[in-house]
Amino acid sequence: MQRCALFVALVGLCIFSISDSAQNPSVQLCIAGMQVAGGAGSDVGSRDVLIKTLNKEKPNKALPIENVPVNPSVPEDALAAAKQKGCDFVVTTNQTETHVEKSWTADRMSGGANMQTFYVTTTYKLTKVSGGSELSSGSFKGDGDSPQAALGNAMKKIADKVTETIRKAGPIVK
Repeated sequence: MQRCALFVALVGLCIFSISDSAQNPSVQLCIAGMQVAGGAGSDVGSRDVLIKTLNKEKPNKALPIENVPVNPSVPEDALAAAKQKGCDFVVTTNQTETHVEKSWTADRMSGGANMQTFYVTTTYKLTKVSGGSELSSGSFKGDGDSPQAALGNAMKKIADKVTETIRKAGPIVK
């Protein structure tokens, strides 16, 4: 009798888990390597910065997003890789511009300091893998006291926009 009750409880738990996962499917987002100035090379380090930033986004229990790295950076190649991985969306990025500005800051103690501010401009495109339609694109600037900080600030803006767009699009029915 106890075995039968245990079996019924386990079956009920399995059915509940299956129906719960069907109601809350996760979205797979492929993140491509970053292009630099439109070239064919892939900057996977910058891609990893975007993945880390996306992972810090506030989770949404109703629509969880699973981030999947892909190496190609050229949008057409990244889309093909995303199809192979079974992703719902792919985001591609392109670092279009970087520069440094120097400024002098007066300081009573030392007499002054030479300061550098790094700037980076990065474009992005979020594409729906099935059909290849563009959902969102844009260009963001980031600045900081190092090239990495400037890139991180631009990637934060991209992550916010990508997450917002995917949540508005809703789950993909496969």
